[in-house]
Amino acid sequence: MWIQKTLELNLFSQSIMMLLYMVFVASQWYLLGKEIDHRLKIYFRANSSIDRVVYRLLVGSTFAIMFFNLVLLFPEEWTKHFFWGFWVILGLFYSWPTRGKIIEESVSTQFGEYRHLDNFEKTVLFLTILMVLVSIPFFPYFDNLDSLKILIDPDEKVSQQYWNFLAVNYFPFKRFPHLMYIAWCLHFYIVGAVFYLLSFYGVLRFFFSRRLSILGIFGLVSTWSWSLLLQKDPFSALLTCFPVLWLWGLLWAAKSATYRAGLMFGLLCYFGTLLNYHFFPLFPMGVVMLMTWQMKDKTPWYRQQFLRYTAMGLVGCFFVFLYHIDLQLFGHGWSVSGFNLFIGNLIKRKAFFALSVVGAILLVLAYAPITRRRFAEFTLDRTRMGHLLAGVGMLILVGLTLEKNILRGFGMMWLLSFLALVPLEWIFQVISRLRSKRNFIYLLYVLICLLDSHFEGRVRITAKFFKNTPSQSRISTN
Repeated sequence: MWIQKTLELNLFSQSIMMLLYMVFVASQWYLLGKEIDHRLKIYFRANSSIDRVVYRLLVGSTFAIMFFNLVLLFPEEWTKHFFWGFWVILGLFYSWPTRGKIIEESVSTQFGEYRHLDNFEKTVLFLTILMVLVSIPFFPYFDNLDSLKILIDPDEKVSQQYWNFLAVNYFPFKRFPHLMYIAWCLHFYIVGAVFYLLSFYGVLRFFFSRRLSILGIFGLVSTWSWSLLLQKDPFSALLTCFPVLWLWGLLWAAKSATYRAGLMFGLLCYFGTLLNYHFFPLFPMGVVMLMTWQMKDKTPWYRQQFLRYTAMGLVGCFFVFLYHIDLQLFGHGWSVSGFNLFIGNLIKRKAFFALSVVGAILLVLAYAPITRRRFAEFTLDRTRMGHLLAGVGMLILVGLTLEKNILRGFGMMWLLSFLALVPLEWIFQVISRLRSKRNFIYLLYVLICLLDSHFEGRVRITAKFFKNTPSQSRISTN
């Protein structure tokens, strides 16, 4: 409520306040996801505590999307009462004295393991967060939100449901176009980056140690391509984060050991369909892969129950398709040459990504029947790696035939960082008893990632955005 009175502050101060508002909203998504777990009695295995964070943020945010869209079915003057009533009810419910005895858990408890990080890991984690904050792209200013929608989604692939959600989620700033503009811009970058990096970290933890997983995240964020892609399309962080989120969902649904994970997978695919209706084919492809391969050891009853729990996401996708009744599935793919050129440019801009070629060769040798025995001591989860590579193959197939945004932007950039960690994992396993040498190698790669991060260029781009006033950065809508 106070931020509405800060119109006289500079853009930097307004952005800080908006980030605090977004943190508050995200914490409510988490608590809502936790409450849904409690009500539906969903108990699952987690490979990492971050899995719980991603899962509950995703479930809570998608339920908020559904609720806020229902709110807009009522007369417009009722929106204010529904919005404030929603937060008041949640606040009273979570603050009730007996709730603490039922759910003794908050968002901060999921990050408890990070208190035990060593100095190397704490430094890299701090640099990662700093790199994300100083990489805020330059957002052009528009006089109205309709013009901003055209810039974000010129082909109208984003569902109207998502625009409705943004309108209600940032309802307090409706009478202040400048604040609403800041809210939407930061939402696309911050929420997209959070989902992208947390889900990628979850994927890494299925295969690598916590230390290497943090390095993989830092290597991804510190690439100059991160800023260049955002400079070209400031809103791509959210619009192209779904591929890695989908892969994490595949791995986690099989790991969770509960058929109620189908609720999460269905809502995840509904979330992706909201961002781009061309992402929908990944829903049935993922379900088929889970049923026939990843859950083949489960009983038919278990798999049937999993399918039943995905029904809510399927219904949500149906309503998305009603809006895109004249949709065109084909004709939006990417050429093989364009994809190869994009991957080549990513490797050229980041020295760390050159290891991805070595990692790909190492995986081929580790899986090939002729050379498999030579890499018998390379303890990488071969079954789960097969699931991951099959999922990547599906993404490439859909990207080349249906939707190029699955491959370009942030869609496949994470894969290079993942493959670059494979040879490092092999080296660390070979010298597992030599801790000092492992620390030296780790520090060496941190320095390599940091030196070619173009940190000063990122600061210059972010400063350009914060220095400009709306009148200076305004784009004509005529």
